Amino acid sequence: MPRFYELEVPEKVITERGEIHYFKQAKKLQVSLGKWKTLDGEVKQGKTVTIDLTHFKGNEELKSLLEMVIADLEAEPA
Repeated sequence: MPRFYELEVPEKVITERGEIHYFKQAKKLQVSLGKWKTLDGEVKQGKTVTIDLTHFKGNEELKSLLEMVIADLEAEPA
C-alpha cells in the first residue's frame, strides 16, 4: 500500500535550517531539520517528525498555540 507522501505533493516551506511540509489530504504536518551531506557528498534529509493532525481536530489548546506561533512569525524582528 502506498504511503501518504507517495500519493500527495505537499505544500512546502524550505529554508537553509529546515523544512515544513503539509500534506492536506493526509492531514499530516512534517517538520525537518535542514538537509546535510555525508562525507561521500550524498545529500540526506534532516531528522523529521510527522504529526497526524486528525488526532488534534477540534483541540482549542492547539489552535491557541498555533495562533501564538503565527503572531510570533508576524512580529517585528528583535
